Amino acid sequence: MQTMDLAPFVHDGFSLDPKLKDGTLVVTFSGNADMAAVAALGVYLKQVHSAALDLVVSSVSFDFSNLYFMNSSCFKAFVTWIDTVGQTQPLAYGIRFLTNPKLHWQRRSLEALRGLAPGVVQVEPARS
Repeated sequence: MQTMDLAPFVHDGFSLDPKLKDGTLVVTFSGNADMAAVAALGVYLKQVHSAALDLVVSSVSFDFSNLYFMNSSCFKAFVTWIDTVGQTQPLAYGIRFLTNPKLHWQRRSLEALRGLAPGVVQVEPARS
């Protein structure tokens, strides 16, 4: 059984909860990713990348079904991280964003991230 060194993160109305499930690293987001979350998210995404490489996962999924807001600086952290993942050759793992269909901003904003790396990033509704 694989063990994961990636710990959950909780701070001021924002949380990240990682789980390893069927060869996929799933990080569940909750709350609001506002300016207070920017620095922590950037560091956390580097840790996600390291954990994904160490665990040799097939994909990393971000479950945004309980994420109510994300500011542009947090999206920039994802842009940087997606660029890092896209540069690994051969491609180390795929990226999936699971959205909440009731929160329309998610689909629109995440489609822009998918456009950065269409062969790497997928966007789909979270299953209830």
